[in-house]
Amino acid sequence: MMKRVVLAVCLSGLYLATHAQSWKEDFSQAEKFYQDKNYTKALSFSEASLKKHLEEGVEDSKNKIFILRLISAACYGKEQFAKGLEYLNTEIQLLGNQNDTAYSTALMNKALFQKQLGTHDLALTSLMECRQLLAKHHKNKSKKLMECDFLIAIEYYLNNAIEKANEKFNASLRQAEAKKLFSAAAIEAAYFYGLLNLELNKNQEAIKSFNDGIRWCETAQRTKTVEYALLLNGLATARNFEHSFGEAEKYLHSAQMVCETVEEVRDGYYNPILTCRAVNFQLLGKFSMAEAILKKIPPHHESKLPSLPILDSAWVYQALGDFGQAEALYQKALGRYHTDDKESLMAYAEINNNLALMYLEKGDLAMALTQFSETRELLEKLYGYYHRKYVNALNTMGFIYIKLESWVEAEASFRQSFQIMNRMLGRSDAENLAALGGMAEVERGKGRLAKADSITSVASKIRFALLKQIPLRLQTYP
Repeated sequence: MMKRVVLAVCLSGLYLATHAQSWKEDFSQAEKFYQDKNYTKALSFSEASLKKHLEEGVEDSKNKIFILRLISAACYGKEQFAKGLEYLNTEIQLLGNQNDTAYSTALMNKALFQKQLGTHDLALTSLMECRQLLAKHHKNKSKKLMECDFLIAIEYYLNNAIEKANEKFNASLRQAEAKKLFSAAAIEAAYFYGLLNLELNKNQEAIKSFNDGIRWCETAQRTKTVEYALLLNGLATARNFEHSFGEAEKYLHSAQMVCETVEEVRDGYYNPILTCRAVNFQLLGKFSMAEAILKKIPPHHESKLPSLPILDSAWVYQALGDFGQAEALYQKALGRYHTDDKESLMAYAEINNNLALMYLEKGDLAMALTQFSETRELLEKLYGYYHRKYVNALNTMGFIYIKLESWVEAEASFRQSFQIMNRMLGRSDAENLAALGGMAEVERGKGRLAKADSITSVASKIRFALLKQIPLRLQTYP
């Protein structure tokens, strides 16, 4: 489960009785740790506070509710969603079905826990009950009702109730624009609405929704957030679907920069964005850039490429298009290593792979193919078949065969990739998307357009699954 962003819990209404309370000190410590985002200690101290509070045997449901709120919030921060939901249900029981803001907020938080657990039908039920309570005390276009409507629209979408989701998104996002309500929930709704339109093949509507969300982030000064990175990534995907790969790269680069400059954004969301960017580079034919991006995605290679000045120089010359000088330096680097021990062989394979990518960028397809064949043999010797680097080599060879219009050989490379990935441990989204993209090109090259479109549809579903990984927030308590 990816790390989620958790909003601060407001406990300013804590009721402190005049008699001695042994739980109070633990509670204060827990609150401090929570504000510092030390959720482990916040959970430990808040649970200790609850235990001492119960041992006092005093009927004090109000303070107990506050302690339970802090415990559930700490559980959310630690991604212990099932445990947090148990405490939240206890809080709801103590609230006793009150028709007030505290009860409706508890229901909204319950929906967020249920959403994290993947029980979207239950989350939708909780949100519907929450909305009924809010409607009794708030005007139709109040902020609280609008926030609830955003979450309901998202849940409809995640429950695959596309028609209801589309209707709810349309109404709620129009209200957000009219009211200038550019909250986190509104921005998330714009993101999901963009995804919905992509799935409906309404690319222009998707682009508008992603652009709206980006504009709202910039207006609300929320550009150092997960939402901003994902909206950029969504817009890049829409451009990618239009085959505007250069335009897509611009937005993917910006999304990656957000992840790399904001720590809490990087955690959990970085890899899907890197995956999309790597695949886009492959579609642009910039395989060395794709390789550089893929190296950032765990699991990392067992050994890093040795830091040699000549390799840095080779990379610079390659980037400048001086392939003759780059080749000379790569060959010199290869001469530094012998293949009689594993560490040297790993370094040799890395440099050999870089040289193969250089030939590919140079347009010398025959040499690139020869070099990649050697690289593949080295990788097989080092790691066996079931390794991401081996799959990457196969995929790149498949793309070379496509350029050579050698459709049979290209198809064989991609099919071998699929066979290996089916037996590999861990996720291989980037490699899978690249192989699917390559296989679609093979089918187009053979004139089988319907089959190519079918493969592209499968790739789109995988990409949507990545894009749906969005932050969920614990709402601020009243």
